[in-house]
Amino acid sequence: MMRLSPSVPLVAAAAAALTLLSTTTIAQQDRPEQKVLLAGEGNPAEGIKKGSSPFDAEFKEFVHDALDRLHVPGLAVAVVDGEDTWAEGYGISSFPSKPVTPSTLFYTGSTTKAFTAAILSLLIASGNFSTSSSPSPSSYSVSSSYHPQGESPLRWQTPISHLLRDDFVLQPAYDWPAAHLTLEDALSHRTGFPRHDKSLARRYGPDAHPGTVRDVVRSLRHLPMVTEPRVKWRYCNIMFMVAAHVIQTLTGQWLGTTMRERIWEPLGMTGTYLSVEQALDAGEDVAEGYFWDYLGVAGEGGGVTEAGEGEGGGKGGFVKVPYASLNLASGAGGIVSNVQDYARWIRCLIRGDGDENGCPLLPAEAHRELKAARVVLPPQSRQGFDAPVSYALGWDVATYRGHRVFSHSGGMEAYGAQVYFFPDLEYGVVTLANTALTSNVVGWEVAWKLINEKIGVPEEERFDWTGLGKDMVDGQLKLADIAVETLYPEHADPPLPKALPLEEYVGVYAHPAYQNVKVELIDKDARNGTGKSELKAVRDNMEWQMVFEFQHVSGEFWAVVIDFLNTPNMLNGQLARAEFVISVKGSVDKLKMEFLEDGSEGIIVFDKVA
Repeated sequence: MMRLSPSVPLVAAAAAALTLLSTTTIAQQDRPEQKVLLAGEGNPAEGIKKGSSPFDAEFKEFVHDALDRLHVPGLAVAVVDGEDTWAEGYGISSFPSKPVTPSTLFYTGSTTKAFTAAILSLLIASGNFSTSSSPSPSSYSVSSSYHPQGESPLRWQTPISHLLRDDFVLQPAYDWPAAHLTLEDALSHRTGFPRHDKSLARRYGPDAHPGTVRDVVRSLRHLPMVTEPRVKWRYCNIMFMVAAHVIQTLTGQWLGTTMRERIWEPLGMTGTYLSVEQALDAGEDVAEGYFWDYLGVAGEGGGVTEAGEGEGGGKGGFVKVPYASLNLASGAGGIVSNVQDYARWIRCLIRGDGDENGCPLLPAEAHRELKAARVVLPPQSRQGFDAPVSYALGWDVATYRGHRVFSHSGGMEAYGAQVYFFPDLEYGVVTLANTALTSNVVGWEVAWKLINEKIGVPEEERFDWTGLGKDMVDGQLKLADIAVETLYPEHADPPLPKALPLEEYVGVYAHPAYQNVKVELIDKDARNGTGKSELKAVRDNMEWQMVFEFQHVSGEFWAVVIDFLNTPNMLNGQLARAEFVISVKGSVDKLKMEFLEDGSEGIIVFDKVA
């Protein structure tokens, strides 16, 4: 479940099990339209028009230009403006010709986090949950607001270890964080843990059982922190999986059931699911995901039916990506939904702001806590805003032209979501689309055009979201070419030779959380286009299926280019550092890797086991 934001260095990611990439490739086609849907407070079909639709002919042309330029098949957008809701679909949901409509479902990625935080706020506000000082793992109470001696009511400041005593265990060096990290810390990304997303596996344990959020929580005992708690914002999907495990432990039921009972059904969000399988079984129209074959990878096999050229190049057409299971993504990024339902959600959050709670689904205290800033993001997060962005509980918090704005991005391997709402303007925008990264870029362009026109910002004073997106896409496409210089700017030139023949580095390297990295010789005719890679590791056993390609730098140091197995166009690409350790016996003993998503994720040491 990727989070894409201009507030952090760009590294795209996904967190759901996917089958092998389909070689079905579809070229760009004409994009049919869906008529504007007007909605009031209830059923969209019964809405009463009170204002003018923002989706005029000029806006339609603007969206089409962005979709074509950035190679995105389709997009849905909804606007909440006072009592009005406007929703529209543009482009293709599924090739060859199925259109996007306001009811088309998309993966919404990390925008799920706000729902997870909201569920915890409801459990806290109920007064019916508590934690005991007993060492028993079943130390919670669900009976009443009365708390016997030795128990305390569930609060945002409740230490996680008091709720998950046997599961939330950290390395011995982290005794203080293990005892003191709270629910509030976890949901505001200030625990000191980095992403560690590449440690998410499909199967766990000696019995190789399918992964659960409990397995993910228990893997933390093998993972390094990178900062002290509460001093720096470090985005961590795993902590929202921790929160999901807490909720399921307290309620005794699946998180998706709790979300439906407590939020979705009361708000009329009938097209929202925490399982794509459930959505498909219910007969929902779930948009198919695609990637644009910038590198001509699918074309090498003859799968591309039509070539196309757009801004930034483009050697091929669209390639279909299979639907992803969302079981492990859970509370971090597991929702599939549509813009109509998300409009209901942000309308609730808008109405619940201020002195009077216009959406009592969430108590006033919950509205306040969810929106209260907890930690400040890096200075570069100011892009487009009045000042650097802060993070609340599942929401970015900022001001724009003096107006408070709450937002969050989300994405999977082949989907992107953008959500914004301005409580004092009673205004919000949601975009959902079906590619990775470029969907978010189109979302920025579309959402900020609508926002700026609502506020009345002159064209010449608007932030250049189009330019930012182009720079991001261009940078991703160059990543493999600049890997060595980016990772090792002061490397030896000429490089020192490897200590051993290349074949000696081949083998299986194991880590208790990141599991196995199987290093193989690379086929020189099937490299990432640079001709520099000599070794590879295909990680198709992990929740994020990736390919690591190793470029030799000097001596035992290597640059690693990471791309996603199902979307091999480098828009999800990342870089990492690697070092092979030679033992006193003269053989390779270990592999050290430093993953760098949103900054260093610490040094992960893999032991060679085969």
